[in-house]
Amino acid sequence: MPPLRRSLRTTPILGVLIQVYEERLTARGRALLWATAAFALVGVDTRRTQVFRLFAVAAALLLAARAFTLLRRPRVRLDCPLPPRATAGSPVAVRPRVTSPGGRSPGDLRLWMPPPEDGSGGLAFVPAESFLRPDAEGAAATEVRMVPRRRGRYVLKGASVALTDPLGLTASAGVAAPGQTLLVYPRFWSMDRFDIPLGRRYQPGGIPLSSSTGDAIEFVGTRDYREGDPIRHIHWRSWARRGQPVVKEYQEEYFCRIAIILDTFLPPRPAETDRRAFEAGISVVASIADFFSRSEYIVDILAAGPDLYEVSAGRSLAYLENILDVLACLEPCHDPPFATIGPALFEKLAQITTVVAVLQDWDAPREAFLRRVHDLGTAVRAVIVRDGATTLPWQPLGHDLGEIDVMSPADVETALSSHAGPFPELNGSLPLRGEG
Repeated sequence: MPPLRRSLRTTPILGVLIQVYEERLTARGRALLWATAAFALVGVDTRRTQVFRLFAVAAALLLAARAFTLLRRPRVRLDCPLPPRATAGSPVAVRPRVTSPGGRSPGDLRLWMPPPEDGSGGLAFVPAESFLRPDAEGAAATEVRMVPRRRGRYVLKGASVALTDPLGLTASAGVAAPGQTLLVYPRFWSMDRFDIPLGRRYQPGGIPLSSSTGDAIEFVGTRDYREGDPIRHIHWRSWARRGQPVVKEYQEEYFCRIAIILDTFLPPRPAETDRRAFEAGISVVASIADFFSRSEYIVDILAAGPDLYEVSAGRSLAYLENILDVLACLEPCHDPPFATIGPALFEKLAQITTVVAVLQDWDAPREAFLRRVHDLGTAVRAVIVRDGATTLPWQPLGHDLGEIDVMSPADVETALSSHAGPFPELNGSLPLRGEG
């Protein structure tokens, strides 16, 4: 939706008029209204043209239709379940159903699917307007396609059903379904392979972080008591049998933990290519997260920006939906984040085995950030999503910091379109244009 129309919706008076225009006039009623206004403008001089007669007929039809529906309201029940989540670019079938509690036909009905309140045009219903003719028992159903065009969080008004006049020009006050919030996930593809350098680190306090997969702490045997051993580890049965203190021995907690860091920086007035690269980077993160969600690794998603968004998944900690919920609502940061990242993040990264960084560019702050991560003993793999050359050349540092790859938004779009990577030899891995 154009920015001007979005701003008009927020004004008190014009917003109400736009709402009445959309909800109380059908598509043919709105066409007749504009035709009536055109007839009034052309036929203003009644002595030179007879167009005013057309104006009179059109205006009379609108007034009669409005009078027919002014005080009427349908006595029906509307069921229009909407999914709480969807994926950008994947239409969803919505099946509204109308029933009459009295078992009688209420008359001709108009179903209206209002657009989201933000008016951004990122979500649409096709068709937004449907005409229903209930059967003798007052039941009617139809199918509407919900088309999510862009990721985001959308506040939806409930669908409404109203009576119409015999000509289908105007609608009465409607019966509305409850509104809801819809999360639209970013587009992503299912990757079959994503190679990263792996290792294992000791995870202090790792019991809550590990579940039934991998190296959870477990009882492996007993040994003689040594000074300093916790009393809660004493094995009382063995002590009673041997006559001297014996403690239980446990296996240490070592496992692989991966952090995916997303670069959320965009200039205050970004070009269209920058926006495309930002959305492509989010799709890459979602695809990588989907790949790791099917593995035994613990995965942390970190979005570098003014606020550090963090979500962990893997080992039964959370589902992929938790990660996609964050990515659906993520907004760009207009201040360069890598120069101001605090020590708290590096303290966390010190427990990470591997860092996968999805960047928008390659410059000195990003290079310094990855070098500091590398100095922690953490393996690094970087994916630069950018349309065009980077600010600084990254090729000389590929073997020093770790593997560095480059993708363009067109590469990402090709992978999304094919759902398994654009090249058969990649087996659904990242479609890369260069390697360090």
